[in-house]
Amino acid sequence: MQRQEMKAPVVFTLIRNVTIALLSFISFPFASQALGTAAMGVYNWANTFVYYFLIISRLGIPVIAIRECAKVKDDKEKLSEKVQSFFVLQLITTALSFVLLFIIMFVGKDTMFKGDTWQLIFLLSLNFLIGVFSFEWVYIALDRVFYMSVRALATTILGTLLIIIFVQNDHDLFIYAFINLIATFVTVTLNTLLLKREGINLSFRRKVDLRHLTKSLLFVFGITFLITAYNQNDSLLLGYLDDSFRTSGAYSVGIRGIEIVITIITSLSGIFVIRTTEALKNNDMPSFHRVISYSNNITFFIGAPAVLFMIGLSPEIVGFIVKDSPYWDQVAIDNAILAVVLLSSLMLTYCIHEGIYQQILVPLKREKIYFFTMLFVLIFNISLSVILALFVFKDNPLLAVALVTLLSEVVVLLILLIKVKEYVVRHIFNLNNLKIIVSAGVSLGIVLLIKHFLPPMAHLATIGLSLLVGGIIYVGLLFLFKEDLVYAQIKGVNNGES
Repeated sequence: MQRQEMKAPVVFTLIRNVTIALLSFISFPFASQALGTAAMGVYNWANTFVYYFLIISRLGIPVIAIRECAKVKDDKEKLSEKVQSFFVLQLITTALSFVLLFIIMFVGKDTMFKGDTWQLIFLLSLNFLIGVFSFEWVYIALDRVFYMSVRALATTILGTLLIIIFVQNDHDLFIYAFINLIATFVTVTLNTLLLKREGINLSFRRKVDLRHLTKSLLFVFGITFLITAYNQNDSLLLGYLDDSFRTSGAYSVGIRGIEIVITIITSLSGIFVIRTTEALKNNDMPSFHRVISYSNNITFFIGAPAVLFMIGLSPEIVGFIVKDSPYWDQVAIDNAILAVVLLSSLMLTYCIHEGIYQQILVPLKREKIYFFTMLFVLIFNISLSVILALFVFKDNPLLAVALVTLLSEVVVLLILLIKVKEYVVRHIFNLNNLKIIVSAGVSLGIVLLIKHFLPPMAHLATIGLSLLVGGIIYVGLLFLFKEDLVYAQIKGVNNGES
């Protein structure tokens, strides 16, 4: 399995996600300025709360479904059986999750939820109720990268336009949430309608049999729930520590750009996991290692400069997002910048650890390692966050939460590297990735030096010019250093290769 075979799907996915990121760079600042810190904090908290029930409804099904459907994708009858079984199971788990959510909402309406957050939670919960019909995992398993790219771009453009038109002030919070629901509905409709085109026929007369996957599903569910708790407990904690939701709102703005980059990189895992699964099925370890090498190469290529430039341009990025919004004071802006600086490294570390889980542990059926790792780190994260927020950084809980999140991620990565060192260490700690880090660091240094001598400009102009100049220097240095990914591509173009 050569790199050339993975080139097209990777390129399509990157184009899709970079475009979506750029559109988010338009819509999110607009929404943040219109809604303000408090409203954004409410939305972030409510969305985080609902996400836990989304995880319950999914039961880890998409992860296992991708692996199992990829194995039989050439046999339409077996594929239909797999899709049918996973779909029925997901219907059941979603119904149970929705009932559980409503029980909690009813019981805790006057105690757990502040203001109108319970109404917002209800609206957001419709996302995962509708999302059960998305069949996104089917298209990932079938490697329908082009279709997913076009569809995602269309729905994102639609959502961006609706936000710009209809979200004007902090009273439009529910409209903002409803727009996101519309995007989900469009995605679900398209995916469901196109199932037959893929030769997949659903019939409830088929027998659903997932007994042989019960253990894997339970482990993946546990893992997914732990990941969610690990990723989201910071937002939940900040929501409870600050009744005004202003700290949570600042945190959500600070971490938004980081989450976008993480999504760009981790979305490639679906491409790579199909290929590592196939390589293991054929007992082709050289191909397995080539996929892992290529995956880490791309992770460093995108992640390393993203980390450094996000830190270096953090004042401009946050300044662009909030602009002159009357809802943002200097304290909130400083907190958002602090979140960016402390958490930017997640764009590299989190993507590496997610790649280890998706591309190595899942195909090897060693999910247990990840489960116990995340369980340990989650307990560590929550305990230390509470202690630091309540007793050490009482005046700034955001600092406590961000520091613990950073430390927790380091712990996760170290444990996983030790556990699977024979599969991944040589693909991470090598000369090629060192060239990437050095090139990213030098390009940022030059950009900051140039920026120092330039007259003050608008935040967006500064960001755009910095990325343009920095990008050219970065790629140029990688070519001079003969870094594998860039050097091969440029030489390939020069030689007339496709």
